[in-house]
Amino acid sequence: MRWSLPTSRLAHEEQLDELLSRAAEDWVHPGDVFDVARYAGPTDDTALVEVAVGLVTALLEQGLAVAGTVTRAGFEPWRRSPGAAAEHVATTWRADPDGAQDSFLVWLEATPEGLERGRRAWQVDRPLD
Repeated sequence: MRWSLPTSRLAHEEQLDELLSRAAEDWVHPGDVFDVARYAGPTDDTALVEVAVGLVTALLEQGLAVAGTVTRAGFEPWRRSPGAAAEHVATTWRADPDGAQDSFLVWLEATPEGLERGRRAWQVDRPLD
């Protein structure tokens, strides 16, 4: 793995909160997702990709974020269901685990519910290393 593992650990819901706290400020890209996925403690690239896929899937399927692309015009949501978007991300990242974290395949925009949860997460002090 090219990313070092932090000593801190976050449970799945805490990882979602961390991503949503970032999404409450700006769109989230794969680098953010993989950065947060490290706090689950994966021991190799395959495990890291699976954690990252699980985070994106949860955000999309729980209606906390929308998948899309960022263009000069701004954020453009994909014309896919949350499940189809999550499957596309999963398939692509699993096919190229080395390139997944540096790709800009998907950007995530928080929904109103995701923004609210992300802003609440700002109030929680999580010492991250």
